[in-house]
Amino acid sequence: MKHLKFLDQADIRQSCHPREGETKFGQVIALVEDFNTLSKLESRFVLIGIMEDIGIRANHGRPGAASTFKQFLKPLLNIQVNRFWSKDSLALGPYLDFSDWQEVADTLDAGNPQDLKQLRELCAKIDEELSQLALEIFKAGKIPLVIGGGHNNSYGLIKAAAKHFGEAVNVLNIEPHADFRALEGRHSGNGFSYAKAENLLNRYAVYGLHESYNNQQILEDFRASADLYYLSYDQLLAFSTDERDRMFKDALRWLGPGPIGLELDLDSIEAFPASALNASGFNLQQARLMIKTASALAHPFYLHLAEAAPDLSEDTAKQEMSLKALVYLITDFVKSFPE
Repeated sequence: MKHLKFLDQADIRQSCHPREGETKFGQVIALVEDFNTLSKLESRFVLIGIMEDIGIRANHGRPGAASTFKQFLKPLLNIQVNRFWSKDSLALGPYLDFSDWQEVADTLDAGNPQDLKQLRELCAKIDEELSQLALEIFKAGKIPLVIGGGHNNSYGLIKAAAKHFGEAVNVLNIEPHADFRALEGRHSGNGFSYAKAENLLNRYAVYGLHESYNNQQILEDFRASADLYYLSYDQLLAFSTDERDRMFKDALRWLGPGPIGLELDLDSIEAFPASALNASGFNLQQARLMIKTASALAHPFYLHLAEAAPDLSEDTAKQEMSLKALVYLITDFVKSFPE
């Protein structure tokens, strides 16, 4: 893995701000120093980062997700260690830093067919490195929690999970777009369709799909397959909170009794700084409840929070709030997971 990097204590000290009489998570967090010691860590959860927005660019989206992982560390490392959150709740793992390829991507124009082809070729290379990293996490018996990058990275996670478990896996995706576009070269809009075409993905459910932002072919694909299911956000508007909760649990049951992969695209949350704008979507409280419910009932083998891009907000306070939102979602998942 050419782009693999491990964090060290100097990285932690830059982001953690101790206070007398308190214990901040960054003061006691376990660091993954190499893959040989990974299985010996107390925590079953390992946070990994992906620093790229190449897949988003290859899908004509708004770049900005490449820096999210490093920005996220400060609010995470400064939460309190207390009776609700122990030092062994989560280990801080390695990350993939694709800054050299990002420099190339910065010079490319997705409106130019040749440049677009190159972006999609780079995205396919990212797939390979991420699948290798995720497989190491799975082999150690850990659950990866993934921050940063585009939704193209769903493919690498699914590929690694299918290889580890020896069969196609089931996935729930909370997001407006099914990301089931044509097999036209890899990008953030077709991670699931590529995984399905390669028999890595078995059942696939999209919760909160936006009816006006998925093309007709995608809708036809879902209608034609017994393994594809969606419940649109437009439909959900007609139901009460209790009914929505029941329908979310129904989607989990449809996926089957075994563990699932859990995906949340941050553009499912209204006005969240992400690669796509959402004027009407879930609020943070609803997203947190879905993460907590899925964690408790379905025991996901990974959590992927995709496409957050705090830098796309010009308001510093909103940038900070969006990063704290990611912390809430991560900690909700960990705390809700069965013992």
